This record gives sequence, C-alpha cells and structure tokens, in this order.
Amino acid sequence: MTRFILHAWVRFLAMAAVLSVLHAKAQPAPMSRGESRSVFGYDTTKDFLAFDPQYLEKRRQYTGELRELQLELARQTAAGRATPCSRQIFLEARWLSYSAQWQRIERRLHDLREMLARPADPADARDQVEVDGSYDHCSEAWFLKLDSTLEELEDRASRGEGPKYPLQLLDRINSPEKLRSYLDSILVSDIRHTGIDNRFELNIAITAIERLIQGELGDVYPFDPRLKQALLEYEDEYWQNPETGYWGTWYKQENGELRKTSDLSVTFHIISYRHNNLKRVPEMINTTLAFKDLEYPYGWLEEGKKSNHHNYAVVRLFRICWPSMSEDQRELARTEMRQMIKFCLTETLNADGSFKLMDEDTVGSSYMFPVELLDETGYFRKSRRFWTDESLPGSMEVAKRVAAKIQLAGLTDTESRKALRRLQDAQREARRRSVAGALEIVVLIGIGYLTIRFFRRRREPVLPN
Repeated sequence: MTRFILHAWVRFLAMAAVLSVLHAKAQPAPMSRGESRSVFGYDTTKDFLAFDPQYLEKRRQYTGELRELQLELARQTAAGRATPCSRQIFLEARWLSYSAQWQRIERRLHDLREMLARPADPADARDQVEVDGSYDHCSEAWFLKLDSTLEELEDRASRGEGPKYPLQLLDRINSPEKLRSYLDSILVSDIRHTGIDNRFELNIAITAIERLIQGELGDVYPFDPRLKQALLEYEDEYWQNPETGYWGTWYKQENGELRKTSDLSVTFHIISYRHNNLKRVPEMINTTLAFKDLEYPYGWLEEGKKSNHHNYAVVRLFRICWPSMSEDQRELARTEMRQMIKFCLTETLNADGSFKLMDEDTVGSSYMFPVELLDETGYFRKSRRFWTDESLPGSMEVAKRVAAKIQLAGLTDTESRKALRRLQDAQREARRRSVAGALEIVVLIGIGYLTIRFFRRRREPVLPN
C-alpha cells in the first residue's frame, strides 16, 4: 500500500508541475525541508535527538564555528593561497557536521583553525602518497581520500599525467564481494545507535566508484573484470527505488523499518556515468519534476531558493532523460532551464567574473558549479544545447570574463581548473564555429561567382571562325 501511495503521489506531483507551467498557475509556497522529507526523503532530527538529547545545541555550535572557518578559507583562497590541505580538513569537518561525533568534529575544527593560521599549506599536499597511492595527505576517512584522488587523477590527466604509484587504496573494493560489503556498510544509516548519517559518505563514495569502475578516467587501476557487472546489479536490482527511479540513503527508523529516500545528488552522480544503460527512466523523470519545489536533497531548492549546484544536477537529468520525456514535460524543462540560466547570470555572477559563495563549499566550487550549469544547458556551447535551437547571446563575453577572473586570482585547485577547462573548451568551439562560418561564406561567394560566370558565358554569342 505504501508503494502504491508513493507511486500515485509522484505521478500527481509531476502532472501538477507540468500543468502549473502550461497554464501559468500560481505556485504554492515551497515546503520546508522537514515537510519535503515526508514525501521523498527522511528527517533525521528525531533520530539524532534519540542518540544525543543535546544534538541541536551542539550542532548549532559546531556548524557556526565551521561556517566562520569556511569563510576564512574562502578569503585566503581568493587572496591567492593554495589550500589543498585546508580544503581536505574542511570537507572532513563538514562531513562530521552531519553526525553527532562531537569529539571528532572538535578535533578537525582545531586542525583546520591551526592550518589556516599557518603562512601556507604544506608544499607537498597535492603530491601522491606512496603508501596507498592516494593524493590526500590531510583527510582521515577513506572515502574522502578517494574523492581527492579522483579529482587529482582527472586534473592530471588533462595535462597528460598519470599516477606515479599504484592506487592501493582501491584494493578495499576490488572484488564483487568487497564492493557489495562496502556499499552495504554505508547504504543504511542507523543514527539512533551510531550518531552518524551515512548519506554524505554514500554520495561521495558512489561518485568515485562509478567513475573509476566505469572507466571514465581511463585504465588507472587493475579492477576485477567482474566489478562493473556487480556494480550495475547492485544499483539496478537491489538499490534503485522502482517507484521513483531514484537512489538514496536508507534510514533505519525507530520501529526497525527502512525509509528508502530518493536523493537528487546521489541519482545525478550515478546516471552521469551510466550512459545509456539506465532502467526506470520514466519514473526518474516523473520524480525529478514532482519535487522541483521541494528542498534538497529531495528536491531542487536550497532553503527555498534556487541553487546553481542543484540546477546543474537537474539539467543533467533532463539531458539524459530527454528522449523519454513527453512534449509537455519537455516544455516544462525548457521553461525551467531558461530560468536557471537567468538566475545564474543575474543573481549569482558578479561583475568581476567571480560568483557568489552560496551553498557551495569552497571558492573553487563557487566557480565550478555555475560554469558546469551553463555548460550543461548549452549556454556556452551550441553543441550541447539539446533542448532548444534558440540563440543565447553574450555567452562568450561571460566565458572570457570568468576565465580571466580565475586566472587573475591565481586559483590552482582542481575545481577551479575544471571550470577553466570548460570555459576554454567553449571558447575553442566558438572560434571553430566562427572560422567555419567564415569559410562557408567564402565558399558560397565562390560558388555564386562561378555560377554567374557560367551563365554569362552561356549567354555570350559564339563568333564564327
């Protein structure tokens, strides 16, 4: 009965979303985060309070301290300091802020405060670690080391570089049994007994695992040949919600039952590297449209407002699901993407080419997600404009301005570099199109000239010998 109700609710909300645009009806006020979780997700607050009755007060204290350090990290990064180690410590502290492991949070906050007080991060903070093959010197959690390693592999591959040492940290998942065991260990969160919400680790880990096993970064590790099929079977036959088409964390409730969530970010990361072998695509697009006015991660909004980060995930879903979408769904998607572009350019882009630090973690991500969004919509590159043939003027001026700001600020982190590569790709495509357009004009002029000459010669009288 519960599955039937959820399925009906998804279809109702998806249809309501389409009709609201087609008939221009006023939208109701967005639901709160807690209310949205009653439909597609789960509100963990009561479980954390069961683990620690002082949870809310302590979390407020530590997240406040973390926010102050985040702003200081952003200030130093914007001033030109390379912050790979500081960023790694910050992300670990941020992960721990989703738990009630207070001593661990306090220790990592202390480490971050101490690191930011130094004149510079360690000079070797981005070098590969010989003992495990990772590119992470300052995190403690395995999945965070994996995440840093993934980013460095991608960044170095763009420069034609590969790892110097074997990626031994991947040994942990290099068999179907090891992979399933690890995913099982983080899929279910039993917060009442552990004080830890596994969602953050699950999201980060599945992203890296998906990209590496699917070969998105090339042959960087000798994976067990059975691993790819094992991953697909786990995702499709065990993990994916058949009613929503989504993936997400499973939460163990007070009565022992599991609450299986439908998470925008987790789903985005899985489908991004699965290419065309997805299942339950109609359910997936219905869910995406159904929770457009709900709170992330079980909707598009961040505290009731748009987000470049979340919008990027939605556009990727639109792109992948586009062949399976109805025309009404496509029209809604077109309307939303136009609004996303407008929001990004008018409410988050600064005059100097930087972006406002909104719900992004770092200065690098404040560039990366808006740039990825604009690139995914085809704003920068016509070749990626899957949803419309209309022109989007001004894109190259924006691309040049943002690229110039990244270079002027001396940002060298992996996220800023990724954004810069996207912008440079866009500029190269624009130049190619410009050259191709000029050549086309020259060819047409040449054809016209030869045609005129041909007909003129035919009209000329033939003189007798």
